[in-house]
Amino acid sequence: MFGLSERTLLRDGRLIPSALVLSHPEQRERLRRNLETALDSTVVAGDPTFDRILDGRAWRGEYRHALDVGGRALVLVTSTWGPGSLLGGRPELLPALLRELPVDEYRVAFAAHPNTWHTHGMWQVRTWLAECERAGLAVLPPRAGWQAALVAADHVIGDHGSVTFYGAALGTHTMLATFPHEELDPASPVAEFGRNARTLVHGRPLADQLAEDAAHHTPARFTAATDRLTSMPGASGPTLRTLCYDLMGLAEPATRVRTTPPEPPEPQPLTWPARAPVGPLLVTANGDASEVRVTRYPAELAIDSDLPLDRPHLVVDAAEPDSTWHGRADVLVRRHAGGAASHTWIAETLRTHPACRIAAVPTEGACLVGTRNGSVFELTREGEAGIPPDALVSAFWRAHAQRDLGSGESVKVTLGTRRAVLRITRVLE
Repeated sequence: MFGLSERTLLRDGRLIPSALVLSHPEQRERLRRNLETALDSTVVAGDPTFDRILDGRAWRGEYRHALDVGGRALVLVTSTWGPGSLLGGRPELLPALLRELPVDEYRVAFAAHPNTWHTHGMWQVRTWLAECERAGLAVLPPRAGWQAALVAADHVIGDHGSVTFYGAALGTHTMLATFPHEELDPASPVAEFGRNARTLVHGRPLADQLAEDAAHHTPARFTAATDRLTSMPGASGPTLRTLCYDLMGLAEPATRVRTTPPEPPEPQPLTWPARAPVGPLLVTANGDASEVRVTRYPAELAIDSDLPLDRPHLVVDAAEPDSTWHGRADVLVRRHAGGAASHTWIAETLRTHPACRIAAVPTEGACLVGTRNGSVFELTREGEAGIPPDALVSAFWRAHAQRDLGSGESVKVTLGTRRAVLRITRVLE
């Protein structure tokens, strides 16, 4: 509970609030130590925000759909404001997470405290986050969406802010990026949580740290601290309404107090030209001619990094607005072409892009692929529909490198948790 001190509660020696609403009796005990004269004005009324979050648990599937999570794990990164916050203390963590977490296994969303947006301005914050947005980061608006994202999340990474603490209170796997212990009352529940939660360390792969800590996590892990978040979970509304009507001197309505779940999250629209459905991807395809695992990373962050990737190739959509990627692409993909136009585009692309090894055109239920030696193949998928055509092309890239594939052959493909069988038909020698 922020502000339980004489400096924040008194003015000219007089108590400012007519009523001081607390969420748990432990806050009265801390207030007793700091400003006992304020005790008579306190009302323990729980936490209405957390009540809404609890009510939203029934809508977890809808929230995940709104954030385009699919079969991936959702990582909610949250930052409060100030120098000790995640953004203030470890601004490099967001791009590092996006660089290291495969895009088909993790969806990353970000919620910043409203004070961050209001202090620096919408344009400045979006500018700071632009590179991460191009790599797939879902940026939540200043005041909305974070409650639903908490319900939807599989992992929460944050700091000493309330959103991080709410994640821990929900029982969600929660880790810290930074935590300014010296800024908090050591007796507070948040400070106790900070002493017990694991902090992501520099110099170790983030995916490994996330998986290792999650493997030992249980929903009750932080209850010694989070049980003091609210003393009346799900029941804050009636107490608050009674208090408000008493302060106004009005009769309280007899109707039931409703708690409404959070609205579905709506990430901010991208601030850059987004003609391509996905940004450039740096892809590894490991296996042999019969079975391939495809793993994909956002190329803008990963291509010049020190990620230990095994023989990666670069996949770029032909609609990518930054044309510098086209000349570097190993695989170029063009959508919304068909018939003879597809063959023409494949031949012209391979002729005009010397670095390109494969040109591909997804068609209805299939994908047409041309190689540098002039061969053209049709790829069809059997199995989970969630594997996109460009991932199938990467599987073909690996399998075809092992041996010259012919008609009627098949390759098992794994992408994250999804599996499919790739059928190959040679249509042009």
